[in-house]
Amino acid sequence: MKKIVLISLWVPLFFTALAQDRLPSDKEIPIMAWSGIPAAETNLERFKELKEMGITINLANYPDAESMQKALDIARLIDMKMVSSCPELKSDWEKTVKKFMNHPALAGYFLKDEPIRKDFPELGEWAKKIVDLDTQHFCFVNLIASIHPTNTEALGTSSYADYVRTFAKEVPTQLLSYDFYPVLNDGVHERWYEGLEIFSAEAQKLNKPFWAFALASSYNDLHPEPTIPALRLQLFSNLAYGAQGLEYWSYWMSQGLRSAPIGLNGKRTVVYDRIKTVNKEIQNLAGVFVGSKIVSVKHNGTVIPRGTTRLSTLPWAIKVFETEGYGALVSTLENGENTFFVVLNRDLEKRMSLIIYGEESLKRVLKDGSIVKAGIYDSKTEIEPGDVAVYMFPTKK
Repeated sequence: MKKIVLISLWVPLFFTALAQDRLPSDKEIPIMAWSGIPAAETNLERFKELKEMGITINLANYPDAESMQKALDIARLIDMKMVSSCPELKSDWEKTVKKFMNHPALAGYFLKDEPIRKDFPELGEWAKKIVDLDTQHFCFVNLIASIHPTNTEALGTSSYADYVRTFAKEVPTQLLSYDFYPVLNDGVHERWYEGLEIFSAEAQKLNKPFWAFALASSYNDLHPEPTIPALRLQLFSNLAYGAQGLEYWSYWMSQGLRSAPIGLNGKRTVVYDRIKTVNKEIQNLAGVFVGSKIVSVKHNGTVIPRGTTRLSTLPWAIKVFETEGYGALVSTLENGENTFFVVLNRDLEKRMSLIIYGEESLKRVLKDGSIVKAGIYDSKTEIEPGDVAVYMFPTKK
């Protein structure tokens, strides 16, 4: 009997010792669906379906302010946010802003997609009027992709960095949006990371958060149907470069697209569940990325992406770091008392071997958000295509 009592006392102590810490659960990464629920499908079931996929903000172009109001009212019921988009926001901006500005489901106001330099003065005047009237919600403009960062005559600026700086100077938006769909049938676009590098650096200089896209559809023969590795690669790369919000285009399929989470028949496709899976992974790791500050973003491998910098030094808590294969994106992010070391496999096809060894204080953040001592794992591990491994150590004051 004494042995049984001793064992019964020891068992809960043993499992308490094995209990895992977790990342804070009160942080959430904003995830926006572009071309979201259309006006004709605006009902509670469709909004619940969108939220179930892991979307926190819906953006769709509504035909009039009343349709927008209906969508806001439904979004409120399930605690989802909306970005206002309707013709009256431009034709009668003051009345429309006053109509929506106190609605609990409102996140912001959509002004324009992919403007060029000549559009900035008009956008700036429009945004300033809205910001002066409503200081609680953002104006949203998505900037054009950086397909060629130095050959930017079509944008009306001398460089892509100048395009971003000039926009921020003339259009008073509270955040920036980076637009690039890099996953192609024959690999990853060679200039994607170069543009992301520029955009992230400019956002830091401007002290403005930025959001960034992943492709949820295939809109021409250049882009394949989104896979989980492709989604992970885009989304985790954006976060590793400091993105504070994520965007998908397009949620609802339209004529001309070859895939989207919701098809032309209004039913879910395989892409819906893939995005749902990745969104859950992302939110599990929100405590890593939300509010984080970039210490460094580097790359390794035989060949690193154009416009990026090769990894040459390691943070104090990492003693050994090696990868095999195509190469990794390596981001060090400071977030309060903790610093995170994020390693992303840039290969969309093959697993990447990783050897990592560090100080006793080094911990590993698992994909479910739990935190364990890194030393309980073998120093050699693998990262799935497009996926990440995350490590954590105390921030040095």
